[in-house]
Amino acid sequence: MKNNILWISILVFSLVSCNDDTDDTCIDAIIETTGLETEYGCTNTKYQMDIFLNDDYVVIKNQETFDEMISGSCLPSIDFSLYDLVVGKKGLTTGNTSIAYELIKNCKTGNENLKVTFNQNMTAEAPNLTYHALIPKLNTDQVLAVEIIVN
Repeated sequence: MKNNILWISILVFSLVSCNDDTDDTCIDAIIETTGLETEYGCTNTKYQMDIFLNDDYVVIKNQETFDEMISGSCLPSIDFSLYDLVVGKKGLTTGNTSIAYELIKNCKTGNENLKVTFNQNMTAEAPNLTYHALIPKLNTDQVLAVEIIVN
């Protein structure tokens, strides 16, 4: 009888102490992005595309807004049923070699964070660059944040 009570106590204790915490299995997802160069054949958009912003960004969700806000040498008809376009400006103190993008979806909130990394070089220019990323269409309740990294 004592053994049965001991085993039942151990079983109850183990069941109570097990924590089925889903936070341990929650992993943020990296989501693929693309750009106007890849999807629409635009070239050198960091210099050739312009938007009236200053060290800020905007999420463009339709062609009408794109046509109103963007100027430059490449103004394609974007498939806004698939994409939202994140466009921003960044003033830099040295020359730029490349811009890299990483879109991360938070597994807990569903919100997204776009990391924009400017890979700099030591040239004496101080460019004001336009960056952009075509991201999968955001849901109406999703929030997008943009994080700028200058290397």
